[in-house]
Order: sequence, then structure tokens, then C-alpha cells
Amino acid sequence: MKSKLLIILTILCCLSNINAQNDHLEPVESVFDDLSYQYYTTVRKILFKGMSYRPEVRFVIIPSFSVEQVVAIEKSDDKYFIVHHKMEQSIWYTEEDPEKINVIKKKVEIPKKLAKLYKELFLIAINNRKYPEVEIWGNDGTNYYFTVYDSRLKTGMIWSPRPKSKMKRLEKIGYSLINLAYDTKKGAIARPNKKLINEIKALTNELRSNK
Repeated sequence: MKSKLLIILTILCCLSNINAQNDHLEPVESVFDDLSYQYYTTVRKILFKGMSYRPEVRFVIIPSFSVEQVVAIEKSDDKYFIVHHKMEQSIWYTEEDPEKINVIKKKVEIPKKLAKLYKELFLIAINNRKYPEVEIWGNDGTNYYFTVYDSRLKTGMIWSPRPKSKMKRLEKIGYSLINLAYDTKKGAIARPNKKLINEIKALTNELRSNK
């Protein structure tokens, strides 16, 4: 009995160490700007159509069994906007011409100060990228790509981060951009609650201390 308990504790400890080691974005070239990848080229061509090639931040969601979507903060005439595009059908699984799939779009203005908070967080997370000591593979999950424009496009990715991890919190903050876009009435400016702002600032400070 004691030996079984010891084995279980050892396994749990190892899993905990793996999760801790992998609690960061991983280095990746911007596959959405690399024409050698047919699928990502199609995603870029269809999903990104009409979006800026130099976003302040960009958060791309590529699920295993659901539709692709992207949300970005873009600057135009000294104003900042949340821009969200979502496929009505999955590009990966469609049996028809992907270019015939409708793209759902939403665009709302966001305060400059909030846009800068998101960009600072994304930039720190991306600058903290490192290759994992232990590779974790899975078939049922989601790839998340975080991008900032900082003299050039910089991108980091994570696959389905574990609950309560820093990267799970980063994922949640990425999704908050989508929520802000759809919670904002047409013609209004997105106004986040204080809780979200505090979450962004707290994670930014934690990731900065990890450098």
C-alpha cells in the first residue's frame, strides 16, 4: 500500500514539475506569414482578410474540432480598435471551397490606455518564450497564438494551458478582447471592468518578474 502511494505521489510530483516547466509561451515563427504552410496560408487569406498586417496585438485561436477565430487590437488615425473575425465553419474540416465560408466580423473602439495594457502583457509573455523541457502532445485541444508588433511581428504559442496556470490566465485575457467587442454597443467605446484591468496588471507584473 505504501509503495503504491509513493508511486502515485511521484507521478503527481512529476506532472506538477512538467506543468510548471511548460507554463510559458513557446517560440514559433509567425506561421501566418509563412507561405510554405498551406493551411495557415488559407487561414491568413480568409480569416485575416481586411485586418492589419501590423496589429498592436493579435490572438489567434485554432481548435482541434471547432472554428478558427482571431481577435486583434489595431491602430488607425490615433485611435485603437478591437477587431474580431470568426469562421462560420471550420476551414480545416470544410469539404467545400474555404473561400465560400462566411466570416463573422466585429469592430469596436478601445481606449488607448487599455490597448497599451494588453500590448505590454503580450509583449512580456512573448519575450519570455522558451522551448519546453518536456513536450506535451494531445489531439483534443486548442493552439493559441499570441502576437505583437514590436519593430517586427513577434509570436509565441501555447497548446491548451493547464487550469490555474499563468498561461491559462493569459488565454482568458485574450478571450476578454472578444467579450469586450460583443459587450460593446455599436458606436460605443469598449469599457472593461476594474477586475479585468487588475487581472491584466497582475499577470503582467508576475511575468515580468520571471525574466
